[in-house]
Amino acid sequence: MDAFDDIRDLLRRDHELALSELGELRGADPGDSRARLIKLRRAWVIHALAEETVVYRALEGAAAAASSPRADERFVEHDLIDGLFDKLQKGRVGTSEWTSQLHVVRDLVARHIETEQDETFALLAQRYDSEGLCELGHQFKLARDKLTMLEEAKAA
Repeated sequence: MDAFDDIRDLLRRDHELALSELGELRGADPGDSRARLIKLRRAWVIHALAEETVVYRALEGAAAAASSPRADERFVEHDLIDGLFDKLQKGRVGTSEWTSQLHVVRDLVARHIETEQDETFALLAQRYDSEGLCELGHQFKLARDKLTMLEEAKAA
């Protein structure tokens, strides 16, 4: 089997990138913010769908995941974050309301990431060995690439 990245490393990189880009939006030029926000939202949606398809599905059968009160919350958080991105895209960049919404999105993303990296990563480590984690990483990359192609085709 070829060497693939551990799924946790891939998710961690996506998470760090999302937080970094949300932080950069705070001080960005309003004219540039709209395009950056659209790009960030697209990346978030692709990440969330690939994560739900590969990672969450892989954990659905795990007894530990089923007993976790957070098991279904991660789907809800993805939807909430996407809804807030929608409000940001429709809002007037640079207003106090828009800036407040941006702070809420970043806080929610940070909380989601922290919980996911604490709980979901632990469940993955319990259920899969290093080869299994790398196989999930490969599946995640494939799903993310396919979703990226679909999003680019929709945008064209």
